[in-house]
Order: sequence, then C-alpha cells, then structure tokens
Amino acid sequence: MEQLRFTIPEMLSLVGVFQCVYILVYVLFRAGNASRVILPLLYFFTLGVGFFLDFASSYIGEITPYYDLIRWAAWFFGPPLSVLVIIQIAQITKLPSLADCAVLLFIPVALLFSWGMAVQAKECEIIANCPVFWEWLDVTGLIAGTASLLMIWVHRGLFSELQKQKAGKERYWLILALIIVNIFFLAAMSLRFGGEDLEEDSTIVRTLIGLAFIYLVTTSLFRIYPQALQITTGKKKEENPTSEDQALAEKISKLMEFEKVYHEATYSRSDLAQELGVPEATVTRIIGQFFNKSFPQLLNERRIEDAKRLLLETDANIKTVAQEVGFNSLPSFNRVFKELSGTSPSEYRKNMIK
Repeated sequence: MEQLRFTIPEMLSLVGVFQCVYILVYVLFRAGNASRVILPLLYFFTLGVGFFLDFASSYIGEITPYYDLIRWAAWFFGPPLSVLVIIQIAQITKLPSLADCAVLLFIPVALLFSWGMAVQAKECEIIANCPVFWEWLDVTGLIAGTASLLMIWVHRGLFSELQKQKAGKERYWLILALIIVNIFFLAAMSLRFGGEDLEEDSTIVRTLIGLAFIYLVTTSLFRIYPQALQITTGKKKEENPTSEDQALAEKISKLMEFEKVYHEATYSRSDLAQELGVPEATVTRIIGQFFNKSFPQLLNERRIEDAKRLLLETDANIKTVAQEVGFNSLPSFNRVFKELSGTSPSEYRKNMIK
C-alpha cells in the first residue's frame, strides 16, 4: 500500500476540519439552550465542510458531481452566516429576526444569476464546466459577501450600546474581529481574478484566514456562549414556583451568564437587588431556591470557572487572572480556588497543561 502523502495546503485544511469538529462538540456539550447556539453550530459546520472539500479535492473532486460548486457555496455562505452570528452576539439573548435571515438568500441569488449569464453564453454547453459560469460565480460571490457585511450597518444601533454594557466590550471586540476576518476572506477570494497561479494562492490564504478565525473563536467565543447556569427548585414546599420568581431567576442567570456582573470585584447583593428592582431578601431567597447556593457561592463559582479558562488559554500571571475574574486580592483568589478545585491556581495550570 502506497504511503499517504499530504501537501501543506491539504494538511492545513485537515487541521481546520479537526478544529471545527472540536468546536461543534464543545458547543453541543456546553450549550444550556440549543436555540441559542444553532447559528454558531451551523456556521462551524459549513466552515468545516469548506475545509474538508479543500482537503479532499485531489482525491474525490473529479469523481463527485458539482464538487467545486458545493465547495464554492460552503465558503461563500461564510459571510452571510457570520453576519447572523454577529447580530446574535450583539443581542445575546435573542436570535436574529426572519428579516435578518434573508441575508442567506444572497448566495442562491448569486448562483442563479451566474447560471443565467452562463446560459446566454454560446460556448457553454455544460454549465458546470463553463469558464464563463465560474468567472461570474467569483464576481457574484464577492458581491454577495460584501452586501452581507453591509447588512451589519442596519444594526449599528446594537453595537453602539454594547460598550455601555457590563462585559459588552469583549463582545464588541469579538464582533469587530469577525468583521475584519470576513473582509480579509473576501480580499483573498478576489485573488482568483489574477489567473490560475493566484487561484491556488487564494485557497491557501483563505485556509490560513479560516484557521486564524478558529483560534479567535477558541479564545473568545467560548466566553460569549458559556455553560448555562442550572436553575432548580431546591425546596419541596416550593415545587411550583411563581412565574415572577421564575422570571427573576432567569434574569439572574442572564446577568451572570452574559453580562458577567461577577467580574466586578465590588459587585454586591444590593447591586443585584437594585438591577432586579427587588429587596435583598428576595434576591437571597431566589438564589437559594433556584440555584441551591448563597450569593457569594454563586459569584465565586462563576469566577473560578472563568479563571480556569484563562489559566489554560492565556499566559497571564495569576494576579492578573484573579483581577480579571473579579477578585480584589490574590490571597482570597488562591483560597477560593483551592476550596473549589482542590488545588492552587499555579498547580492547576501546570497539571492541566501536562
């Protein structure tokens, strides 16, 4: 049996496939609400398909009908899906509207227009193999991708409010990074107009951009889509909580999960009560009933979970990590970390990296 040998572009594409599978599995297992992650799942599935089709092109491309057309669609569906993901990140608790989802129609329209132009060309007997058809596909694909990004302008009001929110700056910079990545992707695809030599270069460049985007995701997007807080009713006497109590519990969950209010070292029970518009005693009762914890326990557990991610994903020193997640002193951070994890932060980082 002949030994398998992969080219560098194929190896990069294969890395992209594995990374997309990892992200899909990670998000599926951490998602508290499936509807909230359906767009990221769809995006990374499509991106993974694009990587796989680049990798397998020299092996099954010639024996699979419309292979190149499917690959074109997988990559050019990226910008419209990115726009929907961006909108969801901006309004984190809601999905994009049906009107927003119309951006996905840009790609089928681009395909149909290119098909129509190729039909009019006399030299095109088989459309899928016609150079005119592929030239138009490259043009209309770029136009569709650019038009998709312009749709973000319609929602500019959402983005201007982000920086005013708690933990909003992180989402704002992630959105900005997503926009820049898509711009670079479209620029890479425009290299295809330079001929066959540049066409191969454009494939490598878009693969590198895709890998860079995945790196960005693994360091940032997982903080935007964290594991959901578990809401339970711990007291038998209150097995049927009122709708008002349930609504308050959900608000607390969103404040912890999305706004990350616990990152403020001085955040107190009175601050939470003020945001909810209820007495402090009600806050204590709701947290005990639905989360089976005290207020300090709820904050500290979330802080330590975020600290674990920072310890593994960054090279920041322990003191910086403590400050980032909401502890105002290093000794208290070390004490709480050891209580909840059974080890010190430095030992945790060392053992997990090993």
